[in-house]
Amino acid sequence: MEYSRETEGKSLLYSKLSDRIYQYIKEEDLKPGDRLPGERKLAAEWKVSRPTLREAIRELENQGVVRVEVGKGTFVTDYVEGRQMSIHLALKNFLELFEIKTVLERYCLENAIPKISESKLKELEDLAVQMDAIAARGVMPKEMDHQFHRSVIESYGNQEMTNMVCNMIEMYETFDKELYGYFEETGFDYFPILLSTFPYHLEMVRCMKERNVEKALEMFDKIVALDLEIYGRIE
Repeated sequence: MEYSRETEGKSLLYSKLSDRIYQYIKEEDLKPGDRLPGERKLAAEWKVSRPTLREAIRELENQGVVRVEVGKGTFVTDYVEGRQMSIHLALKNFLELFEIKTVLERYCLENAIPKISESKLKELEDLAVQMDAIAARGVMPKEMDHQFHRSVIESYGNQEMTNMVCNMIEMYETFDKELYGYFEETGFDYFPILLSTFPYHLEMVRCMKERNVEKALEMFDKIVALDLEIYGRIE
């Protein structure tokens, strides 16, 4: 089949619809052997064509999440193995959002540094110092981290951009529970990697105070690289 933007768009649609079906299975607490609603009902409810829905179901069937019995319907399997598929679907969605969020945040940082006020820099430095101290005690300063990144983005002065990036952060956090739960089950200790990002937050602010754009971006990229080191452990 010839590859094209249209082909890519259809694949993305099937993938996103597969995510939706899997979320439906979890939300409805369907057990192995339970039957999904018929194609006609789901297609109408989700406003998609039945051929598109079939492709999405086929994707889940290939991964062992459901089985299709001709003339009977689509049934949930014993999806212990299928759970791996859900992790990969979650990771795929997460990484798409993370990539966009990273590009936008980096752009805001680069353009904010030359004009950011000394008072805002002092505020960011105080916050980074506190986060670094808390992380050094083995505690994740999650809310402070959100405040820090939001303040950096706001410093660029584009409110629409700020809202867009912060909304993305909220969206990909919906994957945290499932992804981190998977890491814990597999015995991967991701927490030290998360904590190791905070010295770079502090160093980034100090580079910002020196108006050293290149060095500040280098610190930002190190934070991103550590984040990706965690999510790269999905097998």
